[in-house]
Amino acid sequence: MDQKKHIITIDGSGWTGKSSTAKALARILNFKHINTGSMFRAVAWKAKQLGVLLEDNQEIIKITKNMVINFRIENNSQQIFVDGENITAFLLSSSLVPLAGKVAQIPEVRKVLLELQRKMAKEGNAIFEGRDMGTVVFPNADWKFYLEASVPIKIKRFLKMLSNEEKNKYTLEEVKKIIEETDEKDKNREFAPLRKPNNAIFYDNSESPTPEQDAIVLWYYITHQKEIIDNALILQSRL
Repeated sequence: MDQKKHIITIDGSGWTGKSSTAKALARILNFKHINTGSMFRAVAWKAKQLGVLLEDNQEIIKITKNMVINFRIENNSQQIFVDGENITAFLLSSSLVPLAGKVAQIPEVRKVLLELQRKMAKEGNAIFEGRDMGTVVFPNADWKFYLEASVPIKIKRFLKMLSNEEKNKYTLEEVKKIIEETDEKDKNREFAPLRKPNNAIFYDNSESPTPEQDAIVLWYYITHQKEIIDNALILQSRL
């Protein structure tokens, strides 16, 4: 890879392994990893802490504009801080999923976070994962990927994120409903809906054994892009 400062985007619906794959790829490339979904969870968490109703769009927008979000590496793990407080552990709660979904529906909130994400990208050599990274936030990213996985696999990944106590709160049908409703909202929201970005590489990782394997596949494309494209053109010319 050349000395240019690069931006990589990884988009996809929920529980497709974007975060774990992005983390593994960031380790391989020595890039920063920004989980933009956690930024929406952070806004929802802050609103909940302040007792603000998520139906109160103006207050949610005000909170988003005033809060300070930072990503830091501590003990070889990425942590997210809001107004100086490490809230990484709080963002793992499944209760924040529907709340973050509501926050993500507010166009003004997305605009505020978009500007923050672009500001974070100025240093370059970063992987941004989310749902509109390659379509809206970084349409000119150096490499774009779009991940997908089957619903049964998504259910397994959802449950894997939960504590034993939380796992007992859900049936498989309830988890499936949460996943399908989240995907539906993401794909049909008016502002920045979930779409496969132009020129993005589609990758279904339903059969992948590990995030590290996924990262190697993405890394191989990045480091052999010209060779892959040239070979594809040769094959097309022979059809």
